[in-house]
Amino acid sequence: MSNSQKSNGYSSVGGVARARGLLAHDAVTEGAAVGHPGNRDSPKKEFPTLNPFIHNLQLTTLQKAQIAVMTVTVFPIRLVLIGICLLFAWFFACLSLIGRSKEDEMKPMTGWRRSVRPLAVFFSRALFFVAGFHWVSVKGKRATSAEAPILAAAPHSSYMDALPVTYLGLTSVVAKTEAESVPFFGTLTKFTQPVLVSREDSSSRQSTIREIQRRAAARGEWPQIIIFTEGTCTNRSCLINFKPGAFIPGVPVQPVCLKYSNRLDTITWTWKGPKAFNILWLTLCQFHSSLEIEFLPVYVPGEEEKQDVKLFGRNVRAQMARALGVPTTENSFEDGQAMMNAAENLNLPIAEDLVHINRIVRQFGIAANVLKEQLSGLCTAAQSSAPSVTLHEFAAHLKSPPTSSHLKELFMFYQKAGENVVDLRKYVIVLYLLSLPPFVDEFLQFCFKVYDRNQKGFLVAAELCDLLMALGLPLSAVDLLATSSNGPTTGDGPTTGDGLISGDGPTLKISYEIFKATAKKLQEYDRLFGVDHSADKRRKNKTAFDAEKAKRE
Repeated sequence: MSNSQKSNGYSSVGGVARARGLLAHDAVTEGAAVGHPGNRDSPKKEFPTLNPFIHNLQLTTLQKAQIAVMTVTVFPIRLVLIGICLLFAWFFACLSLIGRSKEDEMKPMTGWRRSVRPLAVFFSRALFFVAGFHWVSVKGKRATSAEAPILAAAPHSSYMDALPVTYLGLTSVVAKTEAESVPFFGTLTKFTQPVLVSREDSSSRQSTIREIQRRAAARGEWPQIIIFTEGTCTNRSCLINFKPGAFIPGVPVQPVCLKYSNRLDTITWTWKGPKAFNILWLTLCQFHSSLEIEFLPVYVPGEEEKQDVKLFGRNVRAQMARALGVPTTENSFEDGQAMMNAAENLNLPIAEDLVHINRIVRQFGIAANVLKEQLSGLCTAAQSSAPSVTLHEFAAHLKSPPTSSHLKELFMFYQKAGENVVDLRKYVIVLYLLSLPPFVDEFLQFCFKVYDRNQKGFLVAAELCDLLMALGLPLSAVDLLATSSNGPTTGDGPTTGDGLISGDGPTLKISYEIFKATAKKLQEYDRLFGVDHSADKRRKNKTAFDAEKAKRE
């Protein structure tokens, strides 16, 4: 046996099995820490592993039975009543909007139009009542429009957050211009006298700011504007970065904390989790759904905060996080988007890591073209040198000072348990996902290239095990390949009837084609190869993803 075979630790079938047992143990330990099996080496880290863009809804047998019964009894009745309430709310909203000119839209509603508002609000609230939100708990005192023209609401976790808007008297919202064209709901949106934002208009952001400032200067004549400051839906486990829209005008804001406290969370509608209709169906199959609204004291920005919008937002977020009892994270809408760009085509746990890695890369300030340049150099380094690198070596590869807090955080994310090293290959494959989200075949071929040390043209069993663990996949394919290699050998090494295994002596030599053919035989790898990635399927997935992204924005 050669020294290289000894160092691999996989020089025989028994070696593969023993090593697999050790690796599997590590994978389970780490999986318990981060929520999915075997995606990193370290079972215990200081790095925050909260992913605010994932909602895993698990039902007990009793809950499933309840939903089954209520689906055929309560659900259809509630659905009909919701339709009736929506129709009445829409009617009164239409009534108040009749004959309004463009000039009228620049003024707050007055006279008989304003007197119709309570009726529209009543039926809008009745809609949520029949949906199971029988009462809303309130803490604190709501400020007047003159005291706080803007209500900064968080966390934003669902389209059910229309209930706080309703409870606040259908107060004004910030909405996309297209929202007014949505049947029924578009009329209700227009009824709130919203501040509209147009994606096509390059000056829309400045126009929005000027409109908010104009209304704030009216000293209470306009309804308050409620802004969901996170800019996207999360799972409420933490508060992500606040978008600057609520803070750029530099006026006092009142923080509004939202809490849904049902034991079974059927409310959360975020990037990865139950779809929109499932949220509605499961919520309507609950006896009662609860919402608590907490009004915090009005936050009046100082001069420094008026000049530094990010500081203003961070301070308000810190106050809300304390009231909610949750941590803050520097994740943003863009991180959820990065995760879904990869998850759209790769049903792999590693896609979830992109939420954290994309955030750190953003904080590094690395542009997309620089990412691609880094990728080429790092790929070569991972192939030609020992994959485990120290902090200083990692910093040299990334061309960053080892004292950088962002570099240390990235290093800690990949740090091996009990060691002061990281596996450079893991960072390289995640960087590839960030710079160019691929489909399964091209991504796995790239992974094989990265884990192929010295560019042999194949992986040995140790390298394949490392790769599968990095991707969060089971090691069943290695077991099957090892078992297959027990057959008679011919020529250069053992073969199977299918000609899948080749090697020099008892060491496995596994090309991507060999792995793919073997993995397709195993149910555990259906997530990789069980999806049709034809051109038509790609277009369909892209259309569905764009539609889902537009909803969450």
